[in-house]
Amino acid sequence: MTTEINFKTGTSYVDWATVFAGAVVAVAISFVLLQFASAVGVANVEALRDNVMELTRERLIIAGVIVLLIQVLSSLLGGYVAGRLRAPVGGVSLHESEVRDGLHGLLVWATSTIAVVIAAFVASSVTALASAEVDTGVVTESPQAALDREQAVAIVLAFAAGATSLISAVAAWVAATKGGDHRDRAVDYSRHLSFRR
Repeated sequence: MTTEINFKTGTSYVDWATVFAGAVVAVAISFVLLQFASAVGVANVEALRDNVMELTRERLIIAGVIVLLIQVLSSLLGGYVAGRLRAPVGGVSLHESEVRDGLHGLLVWATSTIAVVIAAFVASSVTALASAEVDTGVVTESPQAALDREQAVAIVLAFAAGATSLISAVAAWVAATKGGDHRDRAVDYSRHLSFRR
């Protein structure tokens, strides 16, 4: 006995409005938290890049942990927004609804990550063009030693950025499924978030 499967045609299960809403929240939270971190000198990307020679292991670890926390928190909030706002589709199982919510969270993470990468590329290009003519002329170690150190730091930073992005993707998935669960159960936060008293 074969089971006939009916597929919808011409429709998309992706609710892009909620994806963009979650991505906007994630990017905004990231930006605000990075401003706070930069104000205290912990996650100042320009300072880290310009002073590669003076980086200590402790400062690098602290900056990495701060960036990890910022990315995970922004992914959690963006994913939750997408899961909570996504319109439920009738006639699907609880598992299917959870998977769709999670995929919307993953799309929030991907969209906000692409937005941040584009912004970082534009900012670094402008900075590189502005500082191309500046040469301090100060050499504290041999060019080969400086190159080896910069490459080692770049490898560690690239690995840390990849691991942070992966953790953030998982966080966005989990938060979106939790947001969808709260949507389906009509969880009421008015006791905590309402200004109408």
